[in-house]
Amino acid sequence: MMSVVATGGGLLFAGDTSGRFRAFDQDSGKILWKTNVGAPVTGYPITQYAHGKQYVAVSVGNSLASSSINRLAEELHPGNASNLFVFALPQ
Repeated sequence: MMSVVATGGGLLFAGDTSGRFRAFDQDSGKILWKTNVGAPVTGYPITQYAHGKQYVAVSVGNSLASSSINRLAEELHPGNASNLFVFALPQ
């Protein structure tokens, strides 16, 4: 894992160097949701409540740390595009 944020509602959002971004239940560790964002999750997720909805945002792209880690695992082939992803949480 490269980055983690905890919410007041008991969720953990975390990303890794292979491009997986997931939501976990903080008590059980169970994966509640996951997606592949296509590049290493190098930014720290943030959450924001706006207009009656909760959002989580995270930036992705290569960094010195993620490039070094991915060289150690030849089976990982994430992209290198830099993007910002924003997801709305269900109510």
